[in-house]
Amino acid sequence: MIEFDFATYTNQFINPDEFNRYNSQLIDVKQLFDPSRDMTGWYDLATLFAKDLITDIINTANYIKNNCDVFLIIGIGGSYLGSRAIIEALKPYFSDNQPNIYYLGTSLSSDYYHDLINRIKDKQIIVNVISKSGSTLETNIAYSLIMDLMHQKYSNEELKNRIIITTDKEKGKLRQDVNQYSYKSFIIPNNIGGRYSVFTPAGLLPLAVANIDLNKLYLGAQKANADLTNQIRYAIIRKIMFNNGKIVEAYVTYEPKLAFFLEWLKQLYGESLGKENKGILPISFINTTDLHSLGQFIQEGNKILFETVFNIKNSHYNIHIDQYNKTLNELNNIATTAVSKAHQHGGVLNNVINIESLNEETIGYLMQFFMISCVISAHLDNVNPFDQNGVEEYKKIINSLLQGINS
Repeated sequence: MIEFDFATYTNQFINPDEFNRYNSQLIDVKQLFDPSRDMTGWYDLATLFAKDLITDIINTANYIKNNCDVFLIIGIGGSYLGSRAIIEALKPYFSDNQPNIYYLGTSLSSDYYHDLINRIKDKQIIVNVISKSGSTLETNIAYSLIMDLMHQKYSNEELKNRIIITTDKEKGKLRQDVNQYSYKSFIIPNNIGGRYSVFTPAGLLPLAVANIDLNKLYLGAQKANADLTNQIRYAIIRKIMFNNGKIVEAYVTYEPKLAFFLEWLKQLYGESLGKENKGILPISFINTTDLHSLGQFIQEGNKILFETVFNIKNSHYNIHIDQYNKTLNELNNIATTAVSKAHQHGGVLNNVINIESLNEETIGYLMQFFMISCVISAHLDNVNPFDQNGVEEYKKIINSLLQGINS
């Protein structure tokens, strides 16, 4: 299913004694995910995929699919990145499937709001607002703008069937709206943070609407929980890279369908580990496109980065290129190997993750794999992987500026 090559392009850099020293600190690694510990609910897959909850999610998704042309997902960061990563990875590039799924609350672009509202104003719409706190600026603005449109289109009674809120069980403005207006709601558990919430209703409802098989997703994530060997190895390699001046990790794919998966990884690792003047900067490359803009720097520039490459071994379609007597997928795999070899020659080290094919099981495995390994990395760095005080700083300043404008 998935093969982790953490040796071919890194062996000359990894000191076995240093690796073993870190490995000895992780003998009891599963204690990091003990349910008694704070914010570890995402590791308890049996609870997240409980039969009654999944039945409710699937029934709600079926209602959405049968009663709208447009499904709006309002949220930012962990509220939407996980589900969008999986949807983009598994759905066709060009699809006319109904309902169309659009995302709001991901920016403050006037042009985006104007163009989207004009596109959907005459369509039948169902909205899913996702925010654990209910206080996120971008989400609240999107919610307010869309509710203006929804009130123009639908009665208050009909809105009960067209507004779905995924939020905290008890607190926040969104929970107040659920209680006041009797909107359908799902809960983001208290012991799960946004960037770890892909397997909560925040992620699972949009995935079900997109016809993603939740059971296969669960099976893949379960397999990641069962054996932590590669998660530990990846975390230790990252630590050794950092100790040797590699302060940037480039997540690399040769399949553009994984672009939002890499965005999800950037948030997961950047927000979980970038604190106390520690952490590796996560960036992403989509090759072969980025080879023609950044390839020169990677090959011969400052050696501050290493790469983690996602290689999809088999595509869903075989397109033969007569000129080379190869399929297009074979050529893509050849390019992947050639670039890793070239970068190794240039002193740029590669972890390679070979994925047999993209499907629910493999993407479910990868999401859980990286959440687990991220927490192990945090343990090695002695930081809390679940807070994000640095993000709160700019929010405080925005609020103070807004209060100054309104006073």
